[in-house]
Amino acid sequence: MRFAAATIVPVLIAIVAGCGERDFTADELVDAVNEHGAQLVLGDQVTTSDAGAEVYAIRSTAGGTDPNPQLEGSGGQGALVVADDTGSGAEEFDRCESAADLTCFRVANVVIRFAALDTADQARISGAVTALASEG
Repeated sequence: MRFAAATIVPVLIAIVAGCGERDFTADELVDAVNEHGAQLVLGDQVTTSDAGAEVYAIRSTAGGTDPNPQLEGSGGQGALVVADDTGSGAEEFDRCESAADLTCFRVANVVIRFAALDTADQARISGAVTALASEG
């Protein structure tokens, strides 16, 4: 799993640069990446961290709707963390990335983390996040 997270890091750097320091709400980010095929469903806010970040439940849908069968995953559950700003988002991403069992994505001030995410889901979400970055 550590290898999969490490392969995403160059994409994440581009995402931060591509978003021009824009801050997202949870709903805005999920809508934006879903427009690019991420197939994420935002759940309820589950807590607020000590640092004031909002933490939401999130899941990847297994769907059966992707035209590319190689991008059909089994779905996964995780957390979406909305930090106050891009700097706090970077710190949250560093914490996430340091955990060997998490797959982490970062867009500006938002970090998405999954404890168990198969390769197809990783590829689909990574592709959607990269497409969002190319808009910026």
